[in-house]
Amino acid sequence: MEQRRMDFHQRKPILLKDQLYVGSSFTIRREDMAGNTPWHFHPEVELCYCLKGKGTHYIGNHTRAMEEGELLLIGRHVPHTRQPDKEYYDQRPEEKPASIVLRFKENFLGNHFFSIEEFMHIKVLLKNARRGLQFYGETRALAGALLCRMEGTSGIPALMNILSLLDKLGRSEQFHFLNEAHFQSEPNDQDSQKINKVIYYTENHFQEPISLSEIAALVNTTEAAFCRYFKTHTGKSYFQYLTELRIAHACRMLMEEDKDIAQVCFSSGFNNPSNFHKQFKKIVHLTPKAYRKKVKKKTPILGL
Repeated sequence: MEQRRMDFHQRKPILLKDQLYVGSSFTIRREDMAGNTPWHFHPEVELCYCLKGKGTHYIGNHTRAMEEGELLLIGRHVPHTRQPDKEYYDQRPEEKPASIVLRFKENFLGNHFFSIEEFMHIKVLLKNARRGLQFYGETRALAGALLCRMEGTSGIPALMNILSLLDKLGRSEQFHFLNEAHFQSEPNDQDSQKINKVIYYTENHFQEPISLSEIAALVNTTEAAFCRYFKTHTGKSYFQYLTELRIAHACRMLMEEDKDIAQVCFSSGFNNPSNFHKQFKKIVHLTPKAYRKKVKKKTPILGL
């Protein structure tokens, strides 16, 4: 296990410059979730509908537990990664995560196509996507169903469906922003490697006590310099990120397991139930008990 972690931390991050097939202006395909996907960005807009999967999303400076049936729109150059729940999949090797993913460039229909009056709402949608968007309610259900029908299509039929899909999303008010501001990045390899190293180390150790000194030593810098560096590149403090990661893990446990809330608290890296409840409500806007009750009433997943 320790050797695997070291290899993972030392791997050079990949900046994904082109996610489209040669000769295509968009792609629609079913994807799983690789366990070594780096913190990356690409020039394409990405619409992801999660059919099934357990893990954690990192989108801009937002951290959240993955939810089956969620629909996320991630704008161009927004850094992101999805990491599977290793413990869950190690225990269930026959299970595989799956998502329908649509990728396209903002100008896939020409530089000025979405500037005409009839498509201005789509132009606004693509601008808002630079903050990351999560859709819910009827919008999520309709768009998810359409994405499932689009899987494997190409050419003009697929193009018309993409326009219809963007039209629905652009007219909808059923969405949340994932970041408070536009979060676009053109990180260099050295910056990406440092952030990647911190993220992967924290993912493997967040259930344990973590000190600022050990994280700073991980990237060979002082504590004060690390705090400035991390805040500059992620928009949040390291301990804010760590707390969000722990809360995301707690959300998964509340969704998937029947452990009592005190066990969830300690299994998520908190050593104080009072602080756990305080941080959970601050981030999720619900108490752990209310969150568990809410997610038990989940909408059926389309496309399985």
